[in-house]
Amino acid sequence: MKMNIILIGFVFFTCISCDEPDENIYIPKVVEHVTGEWERVFTDEFDDNTSFNNWERTNRFDYNSVYGKYVSSVPYVETIYDKGVLVLTATPSGEIYESGHVKSYFDFKPLRNEEFHVSASIRLLAMNEADTMGFADTYGAWPAFWTVQESDWPVSGEIDIMEGYSYAGSTRFASNIFYGTTAGTNLLGTTAEREYHVDEGWHTYDMYWENFDGVITITTKVDGETRATYTNATNSNLNLSNFGPHNIILNLNVGDNYGIFDNTKINLFTKTMMWVDYVTVDKRTI
Repeated sequence: MKMNIILIGFVFFTCISCDEPDENIYIPKVVEHVTGEWERVFTDEFDDNTSFNNWERTNRFDYNSVYGKYVSSVPYVETIYDKGVLVLTATPSGEIYESGHVKSYFDFKPLRNEEFHVSASIRLLAMNEADTMGFADTYGAWPAFWTVQESDWPVSGEIDIMEGYSYAGSTRFASNIFYGTTAGTNLLGTTAEREYHVDEGWHTYDMYWENFDGVITITTKVDGETRATYTNATNSNLNLSNFGPHNIILNLNVGDNYGIFDNTKINLFTKTMMWVDYVTVDKRTI
């Protein structure tokens, strides 16, 4: 059990045994706040294809690109380095790129005095025939690990734990949130985007979503280091109390409709891949 000390008031005390005249002394009143143990409420280690009992596999174009089409047969589970891995692969198919998108059937939202912790281990890479390429070598790949309620987006909010962008020699990674009161209209623009750097290889991405007496805080971390914190304690415009319940999404988009990429330069080599070792969700009282 984790115990936090909170000062919530003062007790009035009068000195009656001192030589000096009585003085008013304020002594803090201490109340113990007990944090519960983490409880695992969702896990998928992708040991075999029964993992897809936990996920909906998508058939459609990406909302943000006419170049990335999701095909339900693309996501698969493979044993890599002696462990099960979810594989989302983007490959050229004529003028478009077929890729993978999965959404959890599990959804969640912290109730008052609850906290959720979402975690995934992810690696991004590409293949040029038999040669392994780095994610940074590709151009136009847009992978993401995020949570959202897709119905009437972004009225119930969106939390981007990881979004990656490749530019043939450089990359950009970021956390972000979106919100709006009307379907299809994001009121935050890109003001909530927080960029960070990620090297090639496996990385652990975490999101903590808590509701402590109505104060909502969302924190994203990469390899244990905090990358972004959002809270309605200091920014009421975030309307975080309206977020959720959310599903978890993993996807590998290609290109875009807004000028993020020059779509004439898209190069994913033979294939570009997003490997996911596990996804877990834990919950506790706070």
